[in-house]
Amino acid sequence: MNKASSRKISIFLTGFILLAWVAIVHPSLSVAGMNELSDGELSSVHATGFSSFTITPDGIDPAISYAKMSFNTMTVSTYTTIDTLKMGYWGTPTKAWDQEWSGVKLGSTTTGDLVFDGLYIEAKFKNITDSSTRQLEYLRIGTTKLTGDISADFTSFSGTIGGTTYPRTNLGTQTITSTGGGFYLSLDRSGGYSFYFGAGSHL
Repeated sequence: MNKASSRKISIFLTGFILLAWVAIVHPSLSVAGMNELSDGELSSVHATGFSSFTITPDGIDPAISYAKMSFNTMTVSTYTTIDTLKMGYWGTPTKAWDQEWSGVKLGSTTTGDLVFDGLYIEAKFKNITDSSTRQLEYLRIGTTKLTGDISADFTSFSGTIGGTTYPRTNLGTQTITSTGGGFYLSLDRSGGYSFYFGAGSHL
């Protein structure tokens, strides 16, 4: 498969994952209807610089490339409650959940919404231009700046919070607070599902 076709596949995949992520982060957006915009509303719509798509070689391993779609001007703000959230039931010989949360709150009624500023989707590929050996190593959906609280009973949490890594750890009932650091959800071929909360994030 040539490079142009490979890019089309990546664009389709990342676009689909973005829509799925927005539906998770803001379920009210997952049901939409058609509404006519007024002339005034249309005149205020600007799309320049909305998104960018790049494929970047690793720089060390020539077999590795990173495909990234950035939505630099997109901001999502939400307060969402979820009864239970579970991801990644696997393992050998004992199976367990990478993520098992209950009583989840994205955002807070007291401190405000959870805000994702500058969304992106990144995929790490091995042999991206060779259709016979191409392999997806990980897929990440994230933001360059996360602000707000995520509260839950974290029966199992896999990921990193402010530099500390927790592998399938029972954190108990906690609030993770992010004050503007990076954030992503990663699905890794070898590591399963993990969350990354960057600088400024803490329990």
